[in-house]
Amino acid sequence: MMGKLVIPVLGALLLLTFQCATGPEEVVSGSRTPVVICFDVEDYTSPESVGMDDIPKWMAEIMTEEGVTGSFFMIGEKARMLERRGREDVIRAMARHDIGSHTNFGSIHPTVTEILEYASWDEGLNIMFENEGAGINELERIYGRRPANLARHGGSYGPQLIGALGKLGAGYVYSPVSLPGHNIVWFCNALNFHGEGNFGFFDDAYYRDDLFDPMLLGLDSLIPSQTRDIDMVAFFACHPSKVRSIQFWDFNYYYGANPGPEEWQTPELRPLESMETAKKNFRRLIRYLGDREDIELTTYRELAERYSTQRKEITADELERLAGIILEEKKIIIDDHYSPAELFCAMADAVSQSHTNGEVPDQVKIRRPYGPLEMPPVDPELKHIPSRSIFLLAEEAIRYVVHTGHLPAHLQIDDQKIGTGSLLALFSDGYIKTRNQVLTDQAEVIPMEPFPSVNEPQIIREVESCKSWPVHRENLDMTHLVEMTRLQLWTLKPAWATSQ
Repeated sequence: MMGKLVIPVLGALLLLTFQCATGPEEVVSGSRTPVVICFDVEDYTSPESVGMDDIPKWMAEIMTEEGVTGSFFMIGEKARMLERRGREDVIRAMARHDIGSHTNFGSIHPTVTEILEYASWDEGLNIMFENEGAGINELERIYGRRPANLARHGGSYGPQLIGALGKLGAGYVYSPVSLPGHNIVWFCNALNFHGEGNFGFFDDAYYRDDLFDPMLLGLDSLIPSQTRDIDMVAFFACHPSKVRSIQFWDFNYYYGANPGPEEWQTPELRPLESMETAKKNFRRLIRYLGDREDIELTTYRELAERYSTQRKEITADELERLAGIILEEKKIIIDDHYSPAELFCAMADAVSQSHTNGEVPDQVKIRRPYGPLEMPPVDPELKHIPSRSIFLLAEEAIRYVVHTGHLPAHLQIDDQKIGTGSLLALFSDGYIKTRNQVLTDQAEVIPMEPFPSVNEPQIIREVESCKSWPVHRENLDMTHLVEMTRLQLWTLKPAWATSQ
């Protein structure tokens, strides 16, 4: 559920949009912008008698009848509740569309963020792999197809969750992480789809024509303006339970409350007869979207498949070009196709192999480690080192990556620390000089930022906003997760579509 998480830059209808930069290998599907109609299916607390379970059923059926598809994100507990209630009709109707996870336990405490609040990388990744992997397995069993993605539920976030999803072969939807021009990026070695929905949010409008009609009419101008020259946008159709309920169902869990089933309260409801108007208006919306010729209705599953390809090697010419940019700008760069972590390893590998084999390799295989486990120092503790030490540092860096799966936060020469950014610059300098056979006796060690700064302020603002989700206890501490997010920016890069 995303509707209660307040992000400062959100508008009433339009939340977050980004223009797309065209990449060298990008394949654009005609002139139509991919749009995903998405739903967050959540309420497992309301009694069966109030009919919440029927809403996603008739929504799925209407979409099937209209020849339109989308992505339904299911809390695992909701799916299990449907199964316990014998609602095979609901499950069958929804299974005709893309089913994703919306976390295993939703708003039950501890939430994902509360679990990860102070967890180490390995501890958090292992818990998320177990908890959310189990939820994905349950959805696969119930719906007959393995979910391709998990969507953030409210303020439930942590980079360890995204890392675990990468290991589970799943993407992360409603991610706070993005790059200018890209709603779809790689982060923590998983595909991330940014934002909670670029527009839509008809939750409170379907049941009344006077509310629904102006919103539908507004799409005539909103869709063209917000789908121009971008990689994809999400059309958030609704939380199905919110079509009937005035309150969000999980007010039961606000501010750390954790009631058992016997304590659940039913949210205030709209009149039952208003659901006929809601059905009519939902069909109008789906038909309207299906008839538009300027958008391509798709699913997050299909997008995950379309954007799943990454380069496996980097050539010597490309490596030298990027090394030159790093040294000229004196900063960590995010390339179109290689994350800073991948470039760090490629530079180190190339320098190490040159020393071992006596020649610069024509290309280097890409390694995909996570970012450092602690904040790297900005200022190196020595200003110059013997150039031959670059080879030794490169070999040590690769050993560390192979052993831990992470970039080193620093390496040492005579007990003097050199941070990750400065090491990247050293390897870049060593690679260029080795390739051009101009290696000098001494190499300068320059100060470098501890993590990539591209789009970092916006990303961190969105991560910090997870604290404001009312389900969370008010003293939730986001400090650790903010720092871990910054460290994992080493893994950030754009994702590009390839032909199917």
